[in-house]
Amino acid sequence: MDTNLALLIIGVVMTLFGVAFNVNPKAVNKVIMGELAEEAVNPAAALRIMTGAFSLAIVIISFYCRDLAYEQASTLLSGLAIGFVVLIVGIFSIKTRGFSDDIPIPPIVVFIILTIIAIYAS
Repeated sequence: MDTNLALLIIGVVMTLFGVAFNVNPKAVNKVIMGELAEEAVNPAAALRIMTGAFSLAIVIISFYCRDLAYEQASTLLSGLAIGFVVLIVGIFSIKTRGFSDDIPIPPIVVFIILTIIAIYAS
């Protein structure tokens, strides 16, 4: 797979996360976490917005670096793959550390796919 295409795919997927998390963070939290106590709604929305901003930062990096030479793009994709693995471990840790009863499967699947794309293209 071409590094340009891999960075485009990663950028598009992360755009979906970033926009969704920033446009309506309270609705996203309700879908992900269910009903929250009233005093937790705004702090949880603030954290979701920051998560969305992080996603959009990945988008900007991916789009700006699409035209890099193969060696540099490969290094970037390797770094993104390692970062996605860290995210996957972090998601798994919410259950193992007792912060949630469930492991959210959709983001794990998405980040595994993005990791595979990044490794394959690099």
